[in-house]
Amino acid sequence: MSTEPTFEDMRRRAHRLLGDAEDDLRSDWRSGTGPTREQGQGALEARQLTAQAKAALDRAAR
Repeated sequence: MSTEPTFEDMRRRAHRLLGDAEDDLRSDWRSGTGPTREQGQGALEARQLTAQAKAALDRAAR
């Protein structure tokens, strides 16, 4: 029996990790720690790209 992960195993793990990243990027900031305008824009862009990556993983599962 193979101990290698299947594509579906890897896809699910990547999807979960991307979800964790989305959660972190949505986290509240401690008072006085930002974000600056640039940081806020970067976090927004990262969340958008993360959502696109999750959608690509979903398409790959079909």
